[in-house]
Amino acid sequence: MTHRLLLDVSSMMYRAFFAMGETVAAPDGRATGALHGYLDMVARLIVSRRPDEVVHAYDHDWRPVARTDIYAAYKANRPADPEALPPQFELLRSVLDLTGMTQVQTHGWEAEDAIGALCAEAGPADRLEIVSGDRDLIQLVRDPVVKLLFTLRGVSELGAFDEAGVLEKYGVPADRYAEFAILRGDPSDGLPGVRGVGEKTARALIQTYGSIAELLEDAAAAEPRPGPLKGKPALRAQLRASAGYLADMQRLVPVNAEAPIDRWNGDRDDAALGPLADALGIRGPAQRLRAALDLIAR
Repeated sequence: MTHRLLLDVSSMMYRAFFAMGETVAAPDGRATGALHGYLDMVARLIVSRRPDEVVHAYDHDWRPVARTDIYAAYKANRPADPEALPPQFELLRSVLDLTGMTQVQTHGWEAEDAIGALCAEAGPADRLEIVSGDRDLIQLVRDPVVKLLFTLRGVSELGAFDEAGVLEKYGVPADRYAEFAILRGDPSDGLPGVRGVGEKTARALIQTYGSIAELLEDAAAAEPRPGPLKGKPALRAQLRASAGYLADMQRLVPVNAEAPIDRWNGDRDDAALGPLADALGIRGPAQRLRAALDLIAR
C-alpha cells in the first residue's frame, strides 16, 4: 500500500499568497509570500498525514483550449493574477527540485486533470489524499482509495471527504458530483448552469434520475414521472432549452483522467537547498520542510 498526498499547487499557492500578503520578500526584493506559505503548508501536511510520497500537481494551462473550445466563457470571468504571484511558481519549482519530491503536470491541461490521472493509476491497495480548495475534485473521491482534504483555513483546518462525507454534505454520490455541478452551475468557473436550477433542485434531480440523458428524456415527455419535474412546466422547458449546454458541459466539467502525465523529481540536495533558501529569504520554511521530510524518510 502506498499513501500519497496529491497537492493542487495553484489552489494552495493562491491561499498562501493571500494569507501572507505581499510584504514577505527575498533580500533582493522579490516577493516570496506565497512560496513561504506553501512550503510551510507542505511541512505541516507531511507531519500530520505522514504520507509515503508527496506529489505536487501544477496547472500546465489553467484555461485549457480543449475546454474553451467547448465553452468560450470558461473561467473568462476570473481577474488577472496579482503581479507578484506568477513568478513565485518558478521559484517554487526551483526549491522543490532540490527536495526529491515528485512534481507533475499534464500538457495542455489543469492540475485537476493531472490529479485525476494519478487517481486513475492508483491500485485498490493505494491510499490517495488530495489537498485542494477546488470542489471540482470532489468527483474523484472513491472509497477507500481517494479522499479529498478540502482546505478551509489553509491546511490547519481541512474538510475530509470520503464518499459518505460527500453524500452527507451535498446529498449526491461523489461519482455524480460533476452532473450536480453541471446542473447547478459554477460561477467561479463562469459556468451558469441551467436557469432556475439551484443547489436544492439540482440535488433533487440527481437523486431522481440516473443520468442527465434520463432527466432530459423525462423533461421532454408529455407527462413526466412523479418527482421534481411533475407540475413544473417552466423547469421542464428550461431543461429542454439547455440540452445543448448540458451536452457541452458533460464534455467540459469531468476531470480528464486520461491526460498524459509529465512527472519529474530531482535528488534531494540539502547542501544546495540551504543557499537557495537564504537567497530567497525562506530559511525557516526550508528548514521545517527538511525536518518534515526526514520524518517520512525513516
